[in-house]
Amino acid sequence: MGYVLLLLAGKHLSSVENAVFLGFWGLLMGVGSALSPVEQELSRQTAVAAAQGRKPDLSAARTFAVTQTVAIVVAAVLAVPTVNAQLFDQHRELAWVAGCGIVAFPSLYAMRGLFIGAGQNGRYSAILLAEAGVRLVLFVGFVVAGVSGLIWLAVAVAAGSCAWLPFAFRARGLVEPSPSSEPWGALWRRMLGLTVSAALTASVLTGYPAVVKLVAPRGSEDALGGLFLAVSLLRSPLLLVLAPIQTLAVPTVVRVLNQPDGPRRLRRFAAVGAGGTLVVGLLVAAVAYVAGPWVFHLLYRDKFAVSAWTMAGLGWSGIALAATMLTVAVLVARKQTGRVVTVWAVVAGLSLLVLLLSPGGILFRAVLGATVAPTVGLTVALTMAAATPRGRATASSAGQ
Repeated sequence: MGYVLLLLAGKHLSSVENAVFLGFWGLLMGVGSALSPVEQELSRQTAVAAAQGRKPDLSAARTFAVTQTVAIVVAAVLAVPTVNAQLFDQHRELAWVAGCGIVAFPSLYAMRGLFIGAGQNGRYSAILLAEAGVRLVLFVGFVVAGVSGLIWLAVAVAAGSCAWLPFAFRARGLVEPSPSSEPWGALWRRMLGLTVSAALTASVLTGYPAVVKLVAPRGSEDALGGLFLAVSLLRSPLLLVLAPIQTLAVPTVVRVLNQPDGPRRLRRFAAVGAGGTLVVGLLVAAVAYVAGPWVFHLLYRDKFAVSAWTMAGLGWSGIALAATMLTVAVLVARKQTGRVVTVWAVVAGLSLLVLLLSPGGILFRAVLGATVAPTVGLTVALTMAAATPRGRATASSAGQ
């Protein structure tokens, strides 16, 4: 449904308003992505507890508290007048709308993590549908009612973060009030590490247009407008679709790791994933090269123009990023936070280096950075996922 909202906004708003809306969308979804590790962490804690015949302890509450604190700090920063003006210009109300959506995200992700970790797939699916449904229904409702200005459409998008409210009672009994099995310090370090890695992820997904804009020369908006819209259409849904799938993958990997042949199965997964990504990525790039410009013209006529090579590069990079997100789930399940941060630091850092140091115009550098960095990041992630964890390798040697 993220595609639907972005398409509606592009057709309904003026080009200037749409640029502001894409900035708001990228900020909200980017920060939401940075906060999403609480979902994966709580799904992991719940799956581990279920394997031991119990419910997660108060470590779950502490995990939520850390993430909620980060969300409140970010919302407060958006309210600072200079930050507000830099991000939203005369649309100052958007900072408050974004802040409300950001503060509501941790509760949404926490409940999703608890539901999927406990095997309550029906409720997990329901809360996913509720989140997307609230956004779409309000968005369309505001347009039909004639109150379809930029602010109201932003309110519709932010309201999806509150979709957890009807599920709060059901989630109440999924955590037991037993003492936390993990000290505050260790939990803070791990959660902040995961949050940093997720923020780096967002910088190459929804936040990539903002990164490009930071290094682009003045007056490049017209040349980059089509690219920004293409990135939003092709990459923003990756967060909406793949974040839940990544959460599903974490408890699955936990169960695989508890099996005797777990490492061998994960190495096989890495090999199959590399081959599958290559085939699917090339196929998607070819389709994007042929059909991408035509689809853009069909949707927006002459309002935006995107070249075939730009669409092909973004198509390939989208598949590479999707495969990287799924591979990183293996590292999350192993609690290898440092490696998770390393993967996304490679992707984000290489994107920035290509933008700054490559020859050619800003459009060429932006597409090159969007293509090369995810490819290298996926290679790093697959190598780390295929490697046998040090503790398990030692145990295997001892058993021989």
